[in-house]
Amino acid sequence: MAHPNAASKVLLIGASGMIGRALAHALSSDHDVITASRSSGDFQVDMANPDGLRALFAQTGPLDAIISVAGDALMAPLATMRDEDLNRTLDTQMKGQIKVLRLGLDAVTSGGSITLTSGVAAQKPMPPNSAIAASCGALEAFTRTAATEIDAVRLNVVSPIFVKESMALFGLPTDGGLSAADTAKSCLAAITGDMHGQILSTPDFA
Repeated sequence: MAHPNAASKVLLIGASGMIGRALAHALSSDHDVITASRSSGDFQVDMANPDGLRALFAQTGPLDAIISVAGDALMAPLATMRDEDLNRTLDTQMKGQIKVLRLGLDAVTSGGSITLTSGVAAQKPMPPNSAIAASCGALEAFTRTAATEIDAVRLNVVSPIFVKESMALFGLPTDGGLSAADTAKSCLAAITGDMHGQILSTPDFA
C-alpha cells in the first residue's frame, strides 16, 4: 500500500500539548502541517463535537494523514470517581478520537493514514488510572478491528509511556520516561511507514 510522500499534507490534532508540539516540529521540515486543538492552532475544534469535526475536515480539504495526540484524560480513584470524571475521559480521549477516525476517513486520500493515541495504561494497570485504561484499551480494540474493514487508509494507534517533560512538570522523577521528541518518533513512523491495524509502543521507535 502506498503512503504519503515527503510533501504530504498532515492534520495534527492536539498540537498544543507536549507531544503535539514536538511532533509539529518534527513534521514541519518534510510535511505541510495543519494544526488544530481546542483553543489554539490553525483551527479550533472540540473532538467531542461531530459537527465541529465535519466542519474542520471540510475546511482542510483532502489530507494525506490525520494524527490525533489529543484527549482530556483524568486520573480518578475508583472509590471516589464521579460520573463527570469518567465521562470527561471517555468523551474526549476515547469517543472524541474514534470520531476523528470515523469522520476523517472521507477526508484522507487513498494510501494515507489516520493515527490515534492511547497510552501505556491499557497494558500496565496503575492506580488511579482505571478510566484512562478503559479509554486506551477501547481505542486500541476499535482501531485494530476497524483496520480489518478498511484497506484504502492505514489505521494505527501510538501508545506512549510517560513523557519526561510532563513528569517534570508535576514534580515527578523522570526515570523510565521518554522525551516528547522521542515519543514523536513513533507518530512519524505511523505516518511514513506501511503498518496497518497496529499498536505502536513509543519505546520501540525512540
